[in-house]
Amino acid sequence: MVNVVAQRPARQGVMIGVAATALGVLAFAADAVDGITAQVVVTALVSSGLAWGLAAFLAGLSATGRRGAVVGATALLVAATLVYYLLILLVGRGWSGGFLVDGSSVSWYGLRSVAVMTTAWLLVSMVAGPVLGLLGQMTRTARVPIAALAAGAACGLLSGQGWQQVAVAPPWRLWLIGNPNADYVLGILAVELVGVILPLAVLAWSATRRRLWQAWPTLLFAMASTATLSALFWHVLPTAVIWLH
Repeated sequence: MVNVVAQRPARQGVMIGVAATALGVLAFAADAVDGITAQVVVTALVSSGLAWGLAAFLAGLSATGRRGAVVGATALLVAATLVYYLLILLVGRGWSGGFLVDGSSVSWYGLRSVAVMTTAWLLVSMVAGPVLGLLGQMTRTARVPIAALAAGAACGLLSGQGWQQVAVAPPWRLWLIGNPNADYVLGILAVELVGVILPLAVLAWSATRRRLWQAWPTLLFAMASTATLSALFWHVLPTAVIWLH
C-alpha cells in the first residue's frame, strides 16, 4: 500500500526544486533580453521581488503545515538564488575579462562582486522565505482575523516594490514628460501596474476564497503598514548595493 503521507514531502520537494530552477533560469535569461524596454518588462515579470516573493507565498499557501511552509518557501528562494548566480558564474561570465589601468585583471573584483551579491541575496532569502511561507500557510488555515492579517501583510510585502516605483516615477508624471521613447514609457507604466495590481488580485482571491472581507479593516491596516515598510526597503536597496560593491 502506498504511503500517501510520505509521498507529500517528496512531491513538495520536487515542485520546490522545479520552481527554484525555473526562477533562476528565467532571471538569468531576463538579463540577456535585448532592448531596454523589453528588459524592464521581462525583468519585472520573472526577476523581481514580486515574482520571487509570490512564488514563496504560493509555496507556503500550498504547504500542509507550518514547518513545511517555512522550509519550502525558504528552500525555494535559496535554491533559486544559487541557480541564478551559478549561471552568472559559469555561463554568463560577465565578471571575467578586462583589465585595469595598471594592467591587472578585473576578474578578481568581478568574482568578489558575485560572491558579495550571492551572500546578500541568500541572507534576504533566509529572512523573506520563512515570513512569506508562513503568511501563505496562515492565509489558508488560520482563523479569519489572523488569516486576514496574514493576507494583508503578504499583499503589502509583495506590492512594496511596485509602490516604490510609482513613488519614484508616478504614472501621471510619465505622461507629462513627453518622452520621445513612447515604448519605454509604456513599459514602465506596465511594470508599475503589474507591481501593484497583481498583489491586490492575489489579496482579492485569498479574501474571497477564505471569506476574509468581514475583517476588511485588518486587511487594509496590514496591507498599508507592510507596503510602507517594503517600499522603504526597495528604496534603500540601491544604496546598499552600491555600498556592498
